[in-house]
Amino acid sequence: MDGLPLPGTRHALAAATPPALIRRSWARCAQWADDLPDDPVALGRGDLDARHEQHASMLRAAQPEIDTLASLVASASSLVLLADASGVILQATGNTDFLRRADRVALRPGVSWAENHRGTNAIGTALAEAAPLCVHGAEHFLPRNQILSCHAAPIRSPRGDILGVLDISGDAQRLHAYALGLATLCARQVANRLMLHAGPRCQQLVFHHQAGMLETADRGLLLIEDGRVVGANDAALALLRTDWRRLLDQPVERWLPAWRTLPASPAPLRGHDGQALFALLRQPAEPPAGTPVWTRAQADTPASPKPPGPATPAPAQPTRAPAVRTDLLPPLDPALETRFTRSRRALDAGLAVLLQGETGAGKEVYARHLHQASRWHAGPLVAVNCGALPDTLIEAELFGYEAGAYTGARRQGARGRLREADGGILFLDEIGDMPLTLQTRLLRVLQERTVQPLGAGRAVPVEFGLVSASNRDLAAMVETGAFRADLYYRLQDCRVDLPPLRSRADLRAHVCTALRACAAPAAPPTLDDGALALLARYPWPGNYRQLQAVLRGLALFHPPGSLIRVGDLPEEIQACRPATAHQAQDASSSSQAAQAPDIAAHATLRSQQSQQISEALARHGGNISRAARDLGIHRSTLHRHLARPGMPGPIHR
Repeated sequence: MDGLPLPGTRHALAAATPPALIRRSWARCAQWADDLPDDPVALGRGDLDARHEQHASMLRAAQPEIDTLASLVASASSLVLLADASGVILQATGNTDFLRRADRVALRPGVSWAENHRGTNAIGTALAEAAPLCVHGAEHFLPRNQILSCHAAPIRSPRGDILGVLDISGDAQRLHAYALGLATLCARQVANRLMLHAGPRCQQLVFHHQAGMLETADRGLLLIEDGRVVGANDAALALLRTDWRRLLDQPVERWLPAWRTLPASPAPLRGHDGQALFALLRQPAEPPAGTPVWTRAQADTPASPKPPGPATPAPAQPTRAPAVRTDLLPPLDPALETRFTRSRRALDAGLAVLLQGETGAGKEVYARHLHQASRWHAGPLVAVNCGALPDTLIEAELFGYEAGAYTGARRQGARGRLREADGGILFLDEIGDMPLTLQTRLLRVLQERTVQPLGAGRAVPVEFGLVSASNRDLAAMVETGAFRADLYYRLQDCRVDLPPLRSRADLRAHVCTALRACAAPAAPPTLDDGALALLARYPWPGNYRQLQAVLRGLALFHPPGSLIRVGDLPEEIQACRPATAHQAQDASSSSQAAQAPDIAAHATLRSQQSQQISEALARHGGNISRAARDLGIHRSTLHRHLARPGMPGPIHR
């Protein structure tokens, strides 16, 4: 197959995919060439709904990552796609204009993008190769798909089977820097979330070389049953320097000899080869009857992998934070010091704290700092995402139930999250998504300080600190009747509005600190003045979560000690350069405006860019290299701007 027509150039990120991998794919696709349809038929609505039901667990686990990625790529003519293990696209979201273009090549829900249906492409080839990869432009087997640049990463089960693929696809004419790194990172997050939900009756061993990484996507996770490893994530394999075959169903002592002595908070641990680790051990907390659990018997079937069927997710594990270990948490904005002191005092006095802020503004991190600084620090921090639990499960999750409370209930009953938080803090995230019927019961608990489990004849006294959080306008929800007014006023004894990342006075210093944390344990790359200034000026619609994703991509693709320049930054950040900090802040004054900038603001930004580029070219006699240096952007970036309609005409090189 030496004569396969591979492209001569690939953008920098796509170079991570070896040409040999593409050649193997073309060789496979050559045998199906005559049978590949030009216009594939999508599944009917009923069949697609059935697939959604079958893969409900994966869809729920992936939604937070899909939302985050969609906000990142919306301005970059890109889509975020989730496909199942057979290559059928289950969900597509992103740039509206590109959605229409993608539909013309059948890149839409219900269509199979397996190699035997769509030739070489990121979704199908990632499934065939069982590895993250990029397929760019002419590397697609079918000519009509060569308008695409696609980046996909498999999502694995705790037993290593592929459950699906997370994909970022965009226009091949644009540079999609770090898309593969972001897709890989988010696929890992989805796998971790699925793993924690799939093994609620297992012990969970969390480990990493650095204590500060134990709450990140890079942490190693092991599911342990009867002293043996029954599930693991990719990071665990990398940290232990092994593979699925050698790890699964083996005694944990083979890899981590002293694991049984681990507490529930981070502690030092030695690996079997002497490597120094930090680890913690979470004990199982059984879910209500009927929640699916991964078992060795289920996972050993060699058939095409399937995730748990239509089922409710296992309850979130109560998180016990270590006593006064604030070094394990990202630092708070120094400007929040007064607000933090006030909210800590309120919490210590038994008042409820309500955190409001944009998506990614650090509400959970703030809650964890509160827990560690408050009088409740010796007790548990029990976090419940009200938006992640279905209505049918949330009541039993929060309030618990007595033995025999309903058909299928566990013999010993369940304590419920409210009772588990006794002596500590209950953190209710996305409180705006709590059903109205549950709001009434929660209000009664807060007023009476007692909990009555389902089926119980008497109430049980509880004492805990309450921290709630939402990115929704709860006051507006009260006006429309979507949220109880009495509960709203009870929750906001002390309200804290968390400012967006773009408003930090020390944003430059914070970017440098965060980059060092993302690069650890290796020496971080360095940002030149232009790149740092641009990162500090960018409006960051995804706030801290988006910043972390961008910096991880930079740390991943730049060797230790290297210099990161403006041209190395993601395109959507480079495109923001001409805007002043004041304009960027105005354009993002609300989470809704930040996540979906209106057309007028976009046109104004383009007009400003055009004017500044024209002035720079005039100053330097049309010389691109000099104008680019003057503007503080890379030469190739200036070329891309000049290719847009309405930009200056032919110029000197």
